Amino acid sequence: MSFSTPALLVIAMLAILVVGRIIKSPEAPGRIAFGLAAVASIWWIAMVALRLNSVELSDKILFSRLAWFGIIATPLFWSAGFLDHAGFSQVTRRLPITIILSVSALAGFAALTDGYHGWIYTGVLNEERPSFSHGWLFYALLGGMYLCMLLACLMSISQLKRAARLHRRQMVALLVATCVPWGCNAAFNLFGFRLFDDDPTPFAFSATVLAVLFAQHRGKLFIAPPIARDIIFSILPDPIVVLEPSGLVLETNPAAERLTGFSAETVGTKLPPSHPLMAFVAADAQMDTGKPIVRFDAMQKIFEVSTQPLEQWGRRGSVMIVLRDVTAREAAQKSLSDAGQSLKLRLEENLRLQEQLKQQAYHDHLTGLFNRRHASTVIPPLISGASESAPVSLIIVDLDHFKQVNDRYGHDVGDKVLSSFAVILGDSLKGAEMAFRYGGEEFLVVLPATTRDQALEHCARWRRELASHAIAELKDVALSFSAGIALAPHAGTSLAACTKAADVALYRAKISGRNMDIVWGEHLGGMVPERPAGQSTADDHNSCTVKSG
Repeated sequence: MSFSTPALLVIAMLAILVVGRIIKSPEAPGRIAFGLAAVASIWWIAMVALRLNSVELSDKILFSRLAWFGIIATPLFWSAGFLDHAGFSQVTRRLPITIILSVSALAGFAALTDGYHGWIYTGVLNEERPSFSHGWLFYALLGGMYLCMLLACLMSISQLKRAARLHRRQMVALLVATCVPWGCNAAFNLFGFRLFDDDPTPFAFSATVLAVLFAQHRGKLFIAPPIARDIIFSILPDPIVVLEPSGLVLETNPAAERLTGFSAETVGTKLPPSHPLMAFVAADAQMDTGKPIVRFDAMQKIFEVSTQPLEQWGRRGSVMIVLRDVTAREAAQKSLSDAGQSLKLRLEENLRLQEQLKQQAYHDHLTGLFNRRHASTVIPPLISGASESAPVSLIIVDLDHFKQVNDRYGHDVGDKVLSSFAVILGDSLKGAEMAFRYGGEEFLVVLPATTRDQALEHCARWRRELASHAIAELKDVALSFSAGIALAPHAGTSLAACTKAADVALYRAKISGRNMDIVWGEHLGGMVPERPAGQSTADDHNSCTVKSG
């Protein structure tokens, strides 16, 4: 037994180990085809070993012919597995596998019957090895085998750029495993290269087996296989459409076929200009970094759109459009927006109601002027800041004979008189000046930084405007008012003191004949400003006596 036989047996054992590892591996692209290629190579190596250890020429020729089952099956299955691993999964479906098995069986049958037709071997050149002269079928099968291997290598190399680093290492190992034995086979058949004085191809399978074992151990071959991009493209739930600028549909995935205007036959047709996706093939659409929304009303669906120009893949102007279904998200956002809008309206309504309540709390509902409650809030700070150089004038105005107007003409007319006089007061005030309805027909006016003479000028203007104001129901009635004026700090430094002084002055105006203005402290014997704490109360008696009189 020569050295070549143990070498072949070692290679066969390694091939059996590869088959065992493949069987134990999880389902992965190329797994079945590589397993069949390993089985075929074991058959081929076994036949070569038997041929080398046969004595009779007839036995050598028989084993040489039987080897053809593996000679053809091994490269074809290997090519199919290589392509499947690179992403071309169509080559390992039932029909291609059946074709490979059929071609291998026919080649083996042609070799066994070669004695009748001589299509593979036409004669024996060396009875010791043996070596043969070849017929046309030998070259046809050899050329087909080389062509399949070449195509498999080229197509797989084309996928290296897009593969992940781990998968590139796997494919490089398989490429080496492919090229070494078939390079040796080509050298043997074309140039007569021999190893151990025989065909080097079976021995070169050691490189194939070792490369596969290395890829399994270090490169996780069949454990972390590449998932073919066409599979990923098919199973993605998001619709994907590839369009040319003209609207020609270059590619779609199954999810896109459910879109309005799409079907399994859409590829190769043009979308109408009115289709919503046509907006995304415009020249400026590719510059948009945002993610716009597109609506398919017939589907009642809303999609978020992402676009990817395909210039770097040689498709200038073409764009890949990825649509993500955001119907539920948009509905939730709309619901949230509606709820927010409703809440906003409710808040605005609450603010409006609060403003109304505030108005009602501080304003008189009939005249629109501030009410007595508000006076107690805003007037004290003004009085506390009064000085001799910048006095604050408080005027209490009382409409003369107002009870007679109510009794004679009714309360509706009386209300009209009050409202009209409130307008006269309100129109005359500026800046920090304020008017209040103090009660019934009484009004309180506060004039900051206003002297005695200026306060009297205000009263004179109001009197003229009231006298000239026409109220249809009061054709023969001349309206007038009496006013009491108190100046802080002379009349006091508190609201109570100042209003008391103004009230005393008002009373003096009324008992003096009405339709006049009286300033507190003038023409009122015994009336003095507010005293400090602890002072004698004799003046209080005098003040009260005048008011009661």
